[in-house]
Amino acid sequence: MDADDPRSPFLATDAAAMGISRRALHGGRYRPVVRAVFIDARVPDTVVVRSRAALLVAPDGAVLSHWTAARLWGGRVPENDSVHVSFSRRVRWRLRGVKPHCYIHRLATARRHGLPVTTPAATFCLLAAFLGLVDLVALGDSLVRRGHITPHDLCASAEGWVGQHRAEAIEAARLVRDGVDSSPETTLRLLMVLSGLPEPRINVTVYRDDGSIRYRIELAYEEQRAAIEYDGRWHEEPAQRVRDSSRREGLAAQERWTFVVVTPDELFSATEDLVDRLHSELRALGVPVPPRPDDAWRQYFRVARIAA
Repeated sequence: MDADDPRSPFLATDAAAMGISRRALHGGRYRPVVRAVFIDARVPDTVVVRSRAALLVAPDGAVLSHWTAARLWGGRVPENDSVHVSFSRRVRWRLRGVKPHCYIHRLATARRHGLPVTTPAATFCLLAAFLGLVDLVALGDSLVRRGHITPHDLCASAEGWVGQHRAEAIEAARLVRDGVDSSPETTLRLLMVLSGLPEPRINVTVYRDDGSIRYRIELAYEEQRAAIEYDGRWHEEPAQRVRDSSRREGLAAQERWTFVVVTPDELFSATEDLVDRLHSELRALGVPVPPRPDDAWRQYFRVARIAA
């Protein structure tokens, strides 16, 4: 291993053989990643760097899993600072910053960034024990979006899962869809479905007469020409707001689409008000809406209203 290569973690016990004195090792040019593993201090702290470092000192058979595997695959998961490694046997090993998991069944593995990692399907099923439904579906949507697996194959993997929380994995896998662009879009879609609304189509494309794409609608009921879109914080920028308004007004005037726009404050801080608004506005647009919202959504969302 080249001591001047800033990309590779190395064992402290190998420093002398690499021409690095003890004084130099602790003098600021290098930094510890995990206990007894160092790297050139110029290298950014990334999940790949921390994963490589953890595997240098892990017992044989370690495979990156859970949140760490999800991030290595480019999946969307809540923040978790630990490097997660799994073993298909019992292991007594502890290391600060690393979380070991032990299983009695064999885990499906692959290589990612040259590292041993649980497959996208196995990662999804393992996290069914830790993530709620909304976060797990968001992970599945993002893995599908990255092209690592299809919704059909994810369902098949969940149904064949031999580990714990198989039912939760199956429930989430059946809600994973292709073409989802963001986690808030997943959240909005699930809120609609769990509150009793018919599932909207994802990424409906409106074409110009010459066949070129004019507009993609995140969530839509095509028969009623009802479009539901989530405007994240960046949509609050004046220039972006003008572009959004122009596109929507054009489709409304020429294609007779009606837009229901959802903001972050509504989705995450006034969820109950949003459910009521969606049901009311979509009913007015002719979407088949139940007489009252289903309460199933309350199990997975924080119930909040904006104070009057």
